[in-house]
Amino acid sequence: MGYYLFYLFFAFIICLAYGFSFYLYLLLELSVKQKKEVPNWFYRIGQSMQDRIHRVKLEDRTNYDALKQSRIFLRGMLLLSFFTYLFFHAKSHDLFSALLNCGKAQFVICFVMKELTHYWNLGSTPKEKRSYYSPSFAVSGCFIISSVLLLLFVVSMEQLRFHISFPWLFPSVP
Repeated sequence: MGYYLFYLFFAFIICLAYGFSFYLYLLLELSVKQKKEVPNWFYRIGQSMQDRIHRVKLEDRTNYDALKQSRIFLRGMLLLSFFTYLFFHAKSHDLFSALLNCGKAQFVICFVMKELTHYWNLGSTPKEKRSYYSPSFAVSGCFIISSVLLLLFVVSMEQLRFHISFPWLFPSVP
């Protein structure tokens, strides 16, 4: 019973993390459409999501370019997730196995889309006009953190499934 409560609580935390990530995206979307700035805490989240190797100057601006970077990241992430699900479902013909494998691949998908969005920005604009926006870093960073939580959840679910399927490998101590 304790396992199930832990996994329910962990699943609830993952839902909250993804909900917060979508909230950030929708807040950015509405702020751009209303031509308003996002709150300062939004910029601080984006500033903290930089990697330590490739430090760039992030602009604390809410504009269409920041929204466009977030849209490319989110749409690419959803599209790659869908194709990953189709691949694993065609391979195993099992819905539960395909969802587990897609959950494990979610972190890699988010990380690849973060890098592709970064390289798309490098290739599409000249160096003197290239800008990086902290709101887009906040959205992509929160999705990456959520996908790490999902990866941990799926791996622990597989371990629990293995433990339940093969109880003789783990004898209980009296």
